[in-house]
Amino acid sequence: MDNNWNGGNWNGNDGHRDRWNSSASNSSYYNQPTHRPYGQSFSIASAVCGLLSMTTSCTIILSLPLGALGILFAVLAYRAKKKINNTCVTGIILSCVGLTTAVSMIVYSFVMLPTMMQNEVFRRQVNAVTQQLYGVDFDEFMEEAYGYSFED
Repeated sequence: MDNNWNGGNWNGNDGHRDRWNSSASNSSYYNQPTHRPYGQSFSIASAVCGLLSMTTSCTIILSLPLGALGILFAVLAYRAKKKINNTCVTGIILSCVGLTTAVSMIVYSFVMLPTMMQNEVFRRQVNAVTQQLYGVDFDEFMEEAYGYSFED
């Protein structure tokens, strides 16, 4: 066998691989494992905000801004890299689920409020809480502010 073959990765005389030869594509030096690219902070922020939005959707007040931030971070990550990754997709999906749940709970609350206020026990509880918090009954507030009465 001829040891002088210089096909890109043999030294020639002693039969060892040349790690510094630029054409040595199958050398161990050039096949090092690569790390994940840096700069995924917007993608991770999107996923975290989406997860928090989904898990806090029953509190409505926290879910709406967290869901909006999750979508905003996903858009910023997409614009920064011009390529969407799985973390961005996860952030968008979780943010949309959190926003949809929070908005549906708001709509349900406003639709069901007149029906629930017909129940005398519920009305007394709401009036007691608003009296303690704001100094006025909920029935009085609705009549003064909107001209709406829950009475039959």
